[in-house]
Amino acid sequence: MRAEAGDGTCPGCGTAGARPGQLVCRGCFAPFALIPAPADHDPDATDALPRVEEAGEPAVAGRPGASGTQGGRTGAPAESEHTRIINVIPGALRGAEQTRRDAPGRALRLSFPSGEIVAVELGEHIRLGREPQLCPAVSFLAVHDNLSRLHATVGVELDGAAWIVDEGSTNGTFVHGYRLGSGERAPLRPGDKIRLAADVNIRVMP
Repeated sequence: MRAEAGDGTCPGCGTAGARPGQLVCRGCFAPFALIPAPADHDPDATDALPRVEEAGEPAVAGRPGASGTQGGRTGAPAESEHTRIINVIPGALRGAEQTRRDAPGRALRLSFPSGEIVAVELGEHIRLGREPQLCPAVSFLAVHDNLSRLHATVGVELDGAAWIVDEGSTNGTFVHGYRLGSGERAPLRPGDKIRLAADVNIRVMP
């Protein structure tokens, strides 16, 4: 069925012909909800522009769409040509309210010179060093006697932010050629290169 043209007027640009249920102005494309009301706007008067209610909004007596009795049916919402109900997923955030922590993160993968690839999952960390009991995830590093028993730690936050920290190593932890101080933390990104001591080169895989 073809929608009937309305006679509402956009308070922002004055474009006429707003339709019931229309969310944005056809003239300036601004959302009606974000256009400030005129100074002489009467909040008690019925708006000419379509009104949109979100699911879960408490019904107000006398407002179109409030629960009541209509046509012999109890509890049925009253129909109004200016009311449209939008279903909102509980707990969902609008795009503007999303933060980096809401975005899905990714596990980190480290490629070692001997061919091993070790994954660091979200919210976890692994230790790097030559002592297998302290660093079980990289026990193959035991052959490198120039590494400290506990050389460095690599971790990934729940939002996917990765980092490496030097654990007071004797021969140093290097990121992009820069030697980290004892206890110093540096961020890691795909493509970064890590060096432990003189010859253990590790690549952060994309």
